[in-house]
Amino acid sequence: MPVIEWKQPWRAIQFAAEIPGVQNQFEQEITKAHPLFGKGGRVIGRRIDCDDVVVILSNGSYVNVHLVWGSGPGAFPDKWPAWFSYGSIESFIEAMKGDALEYGEET
Repeated sequence: MPVIEWKQPWRAIQFAAEIPGVQNQFEQEITKAHPLFGKGGRVIGRRIDCDDVVVILSNGSYVNVHLVWGSGPGAFPDKWPAWFSYGSIESFIEAMKGDALEYGEET
């Protein structure tokens, strides 16, 4: 995986205790009804100002997923979790730079 120079409000998933918790939540919320189901997503980063995470799918594409943190699998299967695709790592990095400007960090 390429090295990402994280910019606030994004940060890498860092803490040993955090990694399985966020990954498990992602897997719990992506039910059979969700378009990302079966795509082999791995959470690598999250925003500090909302519940968005960045996920690498098994095909190498990067997606943004807005976790709900609801109770039970598929708490809101008809609407959530919302998501969109960045596609490439380059597209994610460009979007992260824009998020950093909005958040107030120099790029």
